[in-house]
Amino acid sequence: MVTAGPAFPGPIFLESNRVGRRICGTARNASHAPKRAGDGRNMQELDRAFLLAALDGLNTNIYITDTVTNRIVYANENMKRIFGLEEPEGRICWEVLQDGMDGVCPFCRIRRLQAMGGEQSCVWDEMNTLTGRTYKNFDCLIRWEGRDYYVQNSIDVTEYRKLTEEAGLDELTQMMNRRAGKAMMETALKAAREAKRQMAVVLLDINELKRINDLYGHSEGDRLLQYVSAVLQPRLRTGDLMFRLSGDEFVLILSGEDKNSAAQRIAQAQKAIADQREQNGIFYEASFSFGVTEAYPEDRCTVDELISQADRLMYLNKRDYHIRRARERLQENGSRSGDPGQFEYDKDHLFDALSAGTDDYLFIGNLKTGCFRYSPHMVEEFGLPGEVVENAAAFWGNIIHPDDEQYFLESNQEIADGREEYHNIEYRARNVRGSWIWLRCRGRMTRDENGEPEMFAGMITNLGKHSQIDHMTGLYNRFEFEGNIKKYMMDERVEGLGIMILDMDAFKNINDLYDRSFGDEVLRLTGRKIAAVLPENAGIYRLDGDEFGIIVLGGDEEQCSDLYNRIQYQFARQQEYGGRKFFCTVSAGLAFYPKDGDNYLELLKYANYSLEHSKVLGKNRSTVFSRSILWEKERRLKMAELLRESIDRGFAGFSVCYQPQVRAISGRLYGAEALARWHCSEFGDVSPVEFIPILEQTGLIGRLGEWVFRSAARQCSLWRRFDPDFTVSVNLSYVELMERDIFPVVMGALEEFGLPPANVTLELTESCMVKEDKQVNKIMGRFREAGLKVAMDDFGTGYSSLYSLKNIPADVVKIDRSFVTGITQVGFNATLIRSVAQLCGQVDMRVCVEGVETEAEHSAVKGMGVELIQGYYFGRPMLPELFEQKFMGT
Repeated sequence: MVTAGPAFPGPIFLESNRVGRRICGTARNASHAPKRAGDGRNMQELDRAFLLAALDGLNTNIYITDTVTNRIVYANENMKRIFGLEEPEGRICWEVLQDGMDGVCPFCRIRRLQAMGGEQSCVWDEMNTLTGRTYKNFDCLIRWEGRDYYVQNSIDVTEYRKLTEEAGLDELTQMMNRRAGKAMMETALKAAREAKRQMAVVLLDINELKRINDLYGHSEGDRLLQYVSAVLQPRLRTGDLMFRLSGDEFVLILSGEDKNSAAQRIAQAQKAIADQREQNGIFYEASFSFGVTEAYPEDRCTVDELISQADRLMYLNKRDYHIRRARERLQENGSRSGDPGQFEYDKDHLFDALSAGTDDYLFIGNLKTGCFRYSPHMVEEFGLPGEVVENAAAFWGNIIHPDDEQYFLESNQEIADGREEYHNIEYRARNVRGSWIWLRCRGRMTRDENGEPEMFAGMITNLGKHSQIDHMTGLYNRFEFEGNIKKYMMDERVEGLGIMILDMDAFKNINDLYDRSFGDEVLRLTGRKIAAVLPENAGIYRLDGDEFGIIVLGGDEEQCSDLYNRIQYQFARQQEYGGRKFFCTVSAGLAFYPKDGDNYLELLKYANYSLEHSKVLGKNRSTVFSRSILWEKERRLKMAELLRESIDRGFAGFSVCYQPQVRAISGRLYGAEALARWHCSEFGDVSPVEFIPILEQTGLIGRLGEWVFRSAARQCSLWRRFDPDFTVSVNLSYVELMERDIFPVVMGALEEFGLPPANVTLELTESCMVKEDKQVNKIMGRFREAGLKVAMDDFGTGYSSLYSLKNIPADVVKIDRSFVTGITQVGFNATLIRSVAQLCGQVDMRVCVEGVETEAEHSAVKGMGVELIQGYYFGRPMLPELFEQKFMGT
């Protein structure tokens, strides 16, 4: 409830109240005041008096400030009374409307409104520092006589918020609502674990509630919900719970029940609902679908995970219900032919449905704008800017083969000019892997009511899927590769197959050094060299990009490994083509039929997994598939899906733990490092060392990073009640920094939770900070300018020197725990820590030593000139409740 802007003394302050009243009486607002014909008084003065009286009579707080001077020009009577002000006009807003402010309030909305431009408005919540109450503020800017004025209307919502938070009942069914129910479920889950008692979790969903709402109205749908809840609630036993999860979903917690007994109880309730419906005035079918899962004492599933498990089982029940009802309706009504003109469907999603249902690429274009839309898999195959492409013909011209470009552009122009209505041409286009693909484009043009070309739509067929020949190398393509493997596996005379996937190492360097056309020649040369060393029982195929496939009939591990060695030898030296020299090795992955798999997709997957393993181990080698490779790969893939699911379900299974940081000399608490933890039902507690890289690879790190930072900022703001100087440290990922601008996220969270920037430290690993990445330095510099501290984590594990410390944009240096282990025996470690502490002290950097686990290590470290210590000796990472109990004296 404050405004911003520099102090600017001037004569306007002498007449602040008059200005405020003149603003309130402008013609812009006065048009709604009552007027009477024949009244001899000045109607304009009447309008002003009427509006001022109306504003003073409102039970909300209204005030106006000059955006340049911050001085109040008007406040209504209610605001004066609430804030204890007699004559606030002319006074600076933050001096009289807030407590403890010595300048512009950090949450002021004036600059934001000005940046929005025009007569914009915003709505936001404020905890006022003077009254201690919560207000919902409605703010806007009004320009009057060449100046901008800030107008705020505030409504006190303190009591309403308390009632909302305390209220746990669903108004319609009078049972617990989602928030209260999940809280009670959490309590019940903890009690069941402590008592070593299992419980059943049931999720039920009312069948066809939408249909009932559509046919009979929402009041009838509400009556059905009330009826179902009225039948279910009396059947609960001591220790059971029931709450409404959403519109048509309910959750039941059945204490001490297993899955089978719980299903029997719910089936009995379902029968009662069907039997009693008519006597309760329900004239249509009333039923529900349900799913039941169990929670055992040793399980660590969260409330959200249990509900999700029950939901998946409920869907299976719901699916069977819909199939059964469709059959019943068919028997009742039969199948009738309808009028195509009366057929209704979702035209907005027709293109998506057709694209997903065919291997061909679909397109549709607006010939008046030159804007085209393409199938998602075509976007992926050819690297289009997106599904919708402006000036599409010109864009395609850039990836059409030079020999086909003129023909392609001319044919498209004839369609655009309306000279042709049908289109059927073949041409080559380069895909994202650099391969020339033969395409056939067929389409039809339609005209508007004036006969002008309007729409052009059709499909593009990948001819490579039909011709089986790769046009660049002359080898069979991946479709023939797939077909032959399937054919050989069906042939009883073939006892086994060896599948080898070859990939050229660092082939991109050849394209970058020379050009793509030379790269194409290298691919052709590579294919010929490999084919020259193949035995009679082997064949080579061009797959995608710089990948080749080899099928070895009857090939075993020894023969295939020997074949790879011969191939490897072909590329062991620098090569020359057309007077240009290049060097490119090949890596391989091997899988065997029937030992490793009995179908094509499995064999291809396992061979590719093995190829990836060869790349990870350093390239220029082959790897034979093993179950350990599969286990590692599938674990990562499964974990990626579970991580995405957890994040999509509101970060279910994630938590933020806090590890204390103490002052070296006094041993007093300085702050804590916020550390993300993840638990899932399938893998249990998963180390951040494992799940953080997966989040970075899948693009999910930004979402988790924001959640962790907001959680840490919220917690720190609460703990500042005990220690105003408490500091929280939050780790940043280099990938997170590069993928988006996180500055607004961080600053927005600080503003939301009222947390001063000085109470937050952002940590980035040494390896990231010493890259001298200008973008990283710029980002971290912005945070430091905003008042946050920056820490270099894991010092000593990267490449920085002691001398380079003075150039690193950091306020804190955290020495890696590897230098603490054995510090009492290894003199070098102690010397390093003392040297770092001494140098950092000269450039005003703090030093924090990580990994202190024993009393001996603590005694050795605390006298080395460091300021902060962190490690298991003081506490392991722990949940906020335990941290507060242990370190905050509560």
